[in-house]
Amino acid sequence: MKHNILITGVSGYLGSVLCAELSQYHNVTGLYRRSPSARQRHASPGVVWEKGELADIDCIELIFRRSILRGQKIDYVIHFAAYTDYNEKWQDEYCTTNVIGTRNIIETASRAGVKRILFAGSIAALEPLPRGQVLTEKSPAGGSVAYSRSKAIGEKMLIENSHRVPVAVLRIGGVFTDWCELPPLFSLINMWSQPFTGCMIPGRGFSGFPYIHRKDLVRAVTRVIEKNESLEQFDTFFASHNGCTYQKDLFPVIRSYCNEHFSIKPLNVPRFFAKMALHGKYIFNTIRKKPTYERAWMIKYVDRPLVVDTGYTRNKLDWEPDPDWHILKRLPVLMNNFNKNRQAWYNRNVLRNDQKYEYEPDCP
Repeated sequence: MKHNILITGVSGYLGSVLCAELSQYHNVTGLYRRSPSARQRHASPGVVWEKGELADIDCIELIFRRSILRGQKIDYVIHFAAYTDYNEKWQDEYCTTNVIGTRNIIETASRAGVKRILFAGSIAALEPLPRGQVLTEKSPAGGSVAYSRSKAIGEKMLIENSHRVPVAVLRIGGVFTDWCELPPLFSLINMWSQPFTGCMIPGRGFSGFPYIHRKDLVRAVTRVIEKNESLEQFDTFFASHNGCTYQKDLFPVIRSYCNEHFSIKPLNVPRFFAKMALHGKYIFNTIRKKPTYERAWMIKYVDRPLVVDTGYTRNKLDWEPDPDWHILKRLPVLMNNFNKNRQAWYNRNVLRNDQKYEYEPDCP
């Protein structure tokens, strides 16, 4: 069945590919702040492009009214627009985009009678549990990092208003492509590709989180829409593989593909020294006016993995990520692109890290 879908953050890393894929089968309206590239527009036939600010509720209401005038009243809102940066502390943009923007989507969608809001939550918005315990879809969102707090606020607002409009929260894992384009993984590959410093792992190698290929994320979003009638008024799902992928699992694969002569035995670095190294890197890069994607505050998550049990998601949606697209299965493809197209690989990842992403299609 063809639906009328509004996607926010449509020129971003996730919104752009959702727009391109869903526009093949549905009527899509794309809300953007940064103009979509010519390549994205070409890949997204029939999309109605709307420039606007989420913090401006009049703008959001106008977009909904225009859709009605076109005879395409919005059925679903895929709310994937969000602000993030590499600082631990709260920035005004978190309030403007992630909080006020989400509130405006809730208000407008509820009055318009949409069938459901699909909200991009994050597994990173959860707090790691003691060893041996796992996070579930019912685990409360929270955390001390600003981005995590903003996502938790968004979830709280959606829960409180779910009697007005149905909601599905997708707590998304680390989304990667065959070119990486995932900041934490980008940093690890860069570090472990070096001959000497590349043999180091912070802590005992038990840092980690669950991953999901971007192609599988599109499938997850599609599945929520397909299953809408059987979902709860408020439902939460994990968009990731079950469990967790640890750095100790990634390390030998990445090292061996970087150079067959590299040692795949890691040198475990105590947290204190890893933190000092990141402080030094940040100072050095600041002097050189270069961005730093790794910050010292991240060390507090060393050996505190985010381990998830996706059982509810698998049962409720009758869906799970394709095993062939698991990060450990796709790493050879990523590393092949890293080795053979190093500059293109680096450029794509820097654009992603700097939130200047330019749409590129995923592999078939």
